[in-house]
Amino acid sequence: MQLHQLSIFVQVAEKKSFSKAAEEIFLSQSTVSTHISSLEKHFGQKIFDRLGKEVVLTPFGERLYYWSRELLKLQETALWDLKEWTGRVEGTLRLGAGTVPAQYLAPFLISQFSLRYPGISFTLSQNSSEIVAESLLKNYADLGILGEKYFTERLEYITLLEEDLVLITPQNLSFKEPLSLHSLLHYQFILRKPGSGTQAVLEKMLRQAGISLTRLRASAYFDNVQSIKQAVREGMGLAIISEIAALDYQQSGYINAYRLKELKEKRTFYFAYNKKKTQPPYLFEFITYSKSLLSLSPGHAAAPLKS
Repeated sequence: MQLHQLSIFVQVAEKKSFSKAAEEIFLSQSTVSTHISSLEKHFGQKIFDRLGKEVVLTPFGERLYYWSRELLKLQETALWDLKEWTGRVEGTLRLGAGTVPAQYLAPFLISQFSLRYPGISFTLSQNSSEIVAESLLKNYADLGILGEKYFTERLEYITLLEEDLVLITPQNLSFKEPLSLHSLLHYQFILRKPGSGTQAVLEKMLRQAGISLTRLRASAYFDNVQSIKQAVREGMGLAIISEIAALDYQQSGYINAYRLKELKEKRTFYFAYNKKKTQPPYLFEFITYSKSLLSLSPGHAAAPLKS
């Protein structure tokens, strides 16, 4: 039995599929099957039952999964502890992020951390904040970047940065500031689909300002902020989005961006992880390093709007 065989076994157990596990770790399905067969021969026990297209753990497989995770975490901890002597750091961090952080924060943070620790590899999955939170509970991800808190009794949240939500308009539609949302209710708006962290924060801020979301004339609901920006650029309507997400189109002159009097509070992005799961030490190093990067790199946080 070898540790890399246990690592492959863990992937199959979590993906419930030989083919999906093989795709995740860049091996052929036959190679994955061979390693699982070797483990079954080593222990003299069946590890998986095949139920249609899915595979599920046998009772022995469930115990092996527990101890495999413990052994792999111990390996990661040992390598991290010895990194100053050996110069070696190895591991994989599965990152789940909401739409805005996945597109505008995570690539920068991952690239900078990888320069410092090239032995740490990443997988990045983009989804709504609520689904990212669920993936942390189901152990599909190790760390999340979310724009809203979910399952707070089971997930630990750490503030990453704060920013504003802004109104964006086509380049040929400009307003004088200060600008109130009440004066815009006759315009059409493009909104995010439910489940988005941005949408949840917007609804909360509007309630506090005494405005129901239903008062906005919604012409469309999109699940991608990039599509929303492009639609606004094409004159389809107005939108309220993350200031970080608006920055590139604003600086290129494709759209205008304004702060609204009713949206006084800052929007917060959080790191999140499962409280009950033993985390690898480099997860916390990534959190600390990311926070320091954003404090030193204002270009990757919310920048001031153009006057």
